[in-house]
Parts: sequence; structure tokens; C-alpha cells
Amino acid sequence: MPASVSSTSRRHQRMREAAIELMFEMGYAVSMDAVAQRAGCSKQTVYAHFGSKEGLFRSVVNELLGPIGANLATDCENLESALRQFARAHLEHLAEPRTVTAVRMLTTDIARFPEEARALFNAGALSIQQRLADCLAAAMDRGELRHEDPSALAEMLLGMLVGFDIDRRRLGLAGRDTPQQRADWADRVIDAFLRAYRPPAASSSPSTTPSPRMPS
Repeated sequence: MPASVSSTSRRHQRMREAAIELMFEMGYAVSMDAVAQRAGCSKQTVYAHFGSKEGLFRSVVNELLGPIGANLATDCENLESALRQFARAHLEHLAEPRTVTAVRMLTTDIARFPEEARALFNAGALSIQQRLADCLAAAMDRGELRHEDPSALAEMLLGMLVGFDIDRRRLGLAGRDTPQQRADWADRVIDAFLRAYRPPAASSSPSTTPSPRMPS
């Protein structure tokens, strides 16, 4: 990588990290001047990289939420394996302290900025739902799932995965606090989802990855 490209990439990441830190401290109302000061650059440089405060915000959202759907191939060639991997990664990401802090900050502050709230939803939840829906649609085409509305099924599966856990964490209550608890819950949800939506012949076959029946 040329030195200039590497330097630009590092500067870009430094500004994004500064924005994340300040949003956690001050909420969405943080100014571009504050981001520039924290990142050690000029406000013009921040605008040159992100275009606008909304552009910076979208970049922050992608930084925080992008990893959730990144490991989900759109074709989900091995459906059960892909869903289990996605479910576990999703729950692990939501349990990270940084994510919990972001959820607390955004739910109390972002409602005052409707355009940015829409951008957050589109870049976060809607993007993950669409990627999951593409995966489910491909499985339907292969006959591995009953033909239903893939977007509705994706939303249903995401809701099942999250349950009350993010609400508990947002309120500072104990949730599924260990990787094993989260893995057990992910497997329980995927088992239930596949039993409900596999075609009858596929549903009668034993699961290739039996999940533990421990309370979560």
C-alpha cells in the first residue's frame, strides 16, 4: 500500500474513532469542530473525508454495526451452519460494552434527529435484515425453507435472537453474560426457526448440529 494511501486511511480511522468517543460522551449533538479537535486535524479535513455530519454518522454506524452482517454470505450455501454462525456473531457483537453504550446513547438522544434516526435504522437494522433476507431467499429457492416473505422471516429471526437481552443490558441488568449462554440461546433460536420453516420432509430429518438443552 502506498504511504499516502496508508496515511489517509489512518487519518480517516482516527477521525471516526474520535467521533465514536465523543458521541458516547456527548450524544449525537457533538459538533464537527469537537471531532476535528479530538482527532487532531482541521474541521475542513473532517468534511473532506465524510462530506457532512450525517456522512460521519453513517460511517460511525457502519463501524459499530457492520461486523454483524459481514460474515453472512448472501447465498448461505450451508443454511444451518450459516445461520448458527450469524446468530452467535450477532449476539456476541450486541453484548460488547461498546455496542451496549451505543444503544443507550442512541435510544435516548437520536429521536431528536429524525433524519439521522432514519439513517441509523437503514445502515444498521435494515441492512442486517436485508442481508439475512437474501440468505433466506436463496435457501427458499433451493427448497431448504418454505416459501414465505424472506424479509418478514428475517425480521422475525432477528427479534427471536435478541429477545429481551438488549433491554436488560440497556438498563444495566444481568443478561446472557457468558459466551456459552449466548451460544446456547443462538442454537435454541435457530433450532426453533428451522423446525418452523423447513419443508415437512426436511423438518423430519435430525439436525446436523444438535444444540444443548440447557436453560438460558
